[in-house]
Amino acid sequence: MSSLWNDLRVGLRIGRASVRDRFRRQTDSRREKAAFVLLGLFILPGFVLFVRQAYSLGVLSRGGIEAPAVLAVARNALLPMMGVLTVVAGLEAVQQLGDDSVRSLLLTSASTRAIVVGKIVSLLVTWFVLLGLGFSVLVAYAAGARTPLFPVAVLVALVPVFVLVLLAGLALGYLLWLGVDLLGLSEGSRQLVTAVLYLGVVIAMFAGGSLVGGASARGGITGLIPTGEPLTPIGWYADLFFVGSPMTPTLGARTLLAAALILGAVPLALGLVVRLAPLYWYASPADEGSEQETATAFEKAPSELIGRTPGTLTGRYPTLRVLLAIVRNARRQPNQYVYLFYYLFPILPILVQQLISTPEAVPLSVGASFVLLGVWLAGGVFCLNPLGTEGSMLSQLVLAERRAESFVHARLLAGSLLGVTLTTAGVVLFAAANGSIGVRVAVPAVIFAAGAAVTSAALALGLGSVLPKFEAVEVFQSIETVAPSIIAAIVHAVLSALLLVAGIATALGVGSPETPLSALQQVGAVGGYVVTLGFLGDASRRYAVARFRDHGYDVVRTDRPFAVYAAVGLMVLSFLIGQAVSIAAVPVLGLDQAPLVVYPTLFVVQYAGFALVAVGFLYATHRGLAYVDLSLPSPRQVGIIVGGVVASFVIWAVASLIVANLGLPATDHALFDPSDDATPTLLLVLVPLVLFVNGPVEELLYRNVIQKYLTERFSVPVAIVIASAVFALAHVPAYYSAGLTALSFTLTLLFVISCLWGWIYDYTGSLLVVSAIHGLYNAVLIAGLYVQLT
Repeated sequence: MSSLWNDLRVGLRIGRASVRDRFRRQTDSRREKAAFVLLGLFILPGFVLFVRQAYSLGVLSRGGIEAPAVLAVARNALLPMMGVLTVVAGLEAVQQLGDDSVRSLLLTSASTRAIVVGKIVSLLVTWFVLLGLGFSVLVAYAAGARTPLFPVAVLVALVPVFVLVLLAGLALGYLLWLGVDLLGLSEGSRQLVTAVLYLGVVIAMFAGGSLVGGASARGGITGLIPTGEPLTPIGWYADLFFVGSPMTPTLGARTLLAAALILGAVPLALGLVVRLAPLYWYASPADEGSEQETATAFEKAPSELIGRTPGTLTGRYPTLRVLLAIVRNARRQPNQYVYLFYYLFPILPILVQQLISTPEAVPLSVGASFVLLGVWLAGGVFCLNPLGTEGSMLSQLVLAERRAESFVHARLLAGSLLGVTLTTAGVVLFAAANGSIGVRVAVPAVIFAAGAAVTSAALALGLGSVLPKFEAVEVFQSIETVAPSIIAAIVHAVLSALLLVAGIATALGVGSPETPLSALQQVGAVGGYVVTLGFLGDASRRYAVARFRDHGYDVVRTDRPFAVYAAVGLMVLSFLIGQAVSIAAVPVLGLDQAPLVVYPTLFVVQYAGFALVAVGFLYATHRGLAYVDLSLPSPRQVGIIVGGVVASFVIWAVASLIVANLGLPATDHALFDPSDDATPTLLLVLVPLVLFVNGPVEELLYRNVIQKYLTERFSVPVAIVIASAVFALAHVPAYYSAGLTALSFTLTLLFVISCLWGWIYDYTGSLLVVSAIHGLYNAVLIAGLYVQLT
């Protein structure tokens, strides 16, 4: 008994260390932590909406629910779901308990049982973290239904089930892989079989789900999942998941028997895994030659394999020489790209569903899949981890005769060629399968999809340079490779897919005979799309070049164009984050609240998003809060505040006279509606908000962060002009409905006033001074509008 207790204690320590190591691998830099926070803010609106809906459903469930069919389906579905989870858990668990991942632990005094327990604990923690969002929705439902024991019961009932399916899946996986080893396959063949098994399981599960969903849509779900007595005694365990819920099942002897079976199977499964694990770990002893070959493959970089034949085409052009080396390295070591199988996971299941439900639509789906894969693989193959895949030769780039541009442009060219080929083939196949698509739509679609592929490659270079990965990890079972950062892969996949969708929509808007767009709107759509591609592509490329050039230095010296891109990017990102947190706040406030409550609250929340972007930039770039100029105003600076406010109103008065003399249309902020009776009171409420929230936050972002950052690359006057232009463009959403003439004049006015504020900030070096000027200017304007309306 003491030995078992000691193994459990050591296993818990191993599990804790494994969780810490996994967390460290995913967040080993400030940039990755900031990226995870930004991604969380973007998904926050959807999460809050789900929580709100769950709470509302819980309120409707107060007093109890009579739903015997739900309990019956849960009892009968429990065992099949455990079977599915066993397969999924087996694939993941074998990866975590493979021979390479436990090699260091085998050299310690830890027993096999302790190692297995530790890794199981690590996997459980990972699973529960992933299920945390869903569990939060369950807690919201329980809060609405006033059933606090419900989520506790679900959590307590889930733990034994998860432990059992992990152990059963691990045993199944070990048996499967031991069987594969008995076939005598080569290492490469075994790795390929591993990857195909992963993909095959996902496709099979998706196909099964498609069949179940189709049967449910036709009303035949009862034929697949019985609603009577469970077929096995284990099914009664499902009643434990509803303890404390509004359904309140009656627990009897059959439920206790099912719980005893589940709990009793756990130590049996653990004992089986403890017996199988050493057989698996030592089934294929590492061959020193193969280890040396693998190590050499990862230490060698494409730059080391570059040919130096003088007089040839590649000898004259370094970029082509590096490109040739990259392609040659990919051909010699294809297993380093095994992580690309993950790109097939969201595509092949959909194709399988199409094959099952509507076979005639498969050619269209194949064409669309080629286009999407082309955009994804353009960045995913050669560009998503450029620093990590250069290997140990990366440090020699500092001393290389060839410039960093050669290495970046070679990867960009390789990814673009791959992406353009796939996207072009996909569009042609899609157009051939769909006779309604003419040349007028197909040609722009080919061009815009190719542009999205090229931009995807450049975007991947930028993201991979921001979030590089240098450590080799295991993908699938035992395929070791320097895979890109997970957060970089997710962001790249989402952004590149959005670019592709925008490109296809632009092609339809330009080429379709039934397009509702005018000629001017078509030109604007094409121009906007091209500018977006150019902005993202060139900014990413320039940053990647800077990261290659300054590898090993703490500070990356980006060039002047990138500084402008960064300023515009911070403006766009602040707008998106502000909108995201505002949308997330709407379900929390409720749609039935008065405008005097909703508008001011959303105003504060939106500017909190702006502040998060500013603080996140300072954190990710290691500038810190010391970068913020928070010195208290001196008596002389108080006079500057008064003079700045007066000068701002002089500029405003001159602009008003010009508007009146030229007969230009007036512009109103989108927040204000003069015809609304609540507007005057709302204006009065906003006076202190613009003074203490709007002014300080906007000045923090546009003056203390953007303008100050620009002064590191430009002279002060140029930095003020660029920051003021970005500040003016940030107000386009607030005045876009005023018309082009009125919008242009308003933005010009904002630009001039912003230049004044930028000069005052540079002159005083105080954020509080310029914040006071900005806040007082807006407060007086709003107060004057209030007086005018009342």
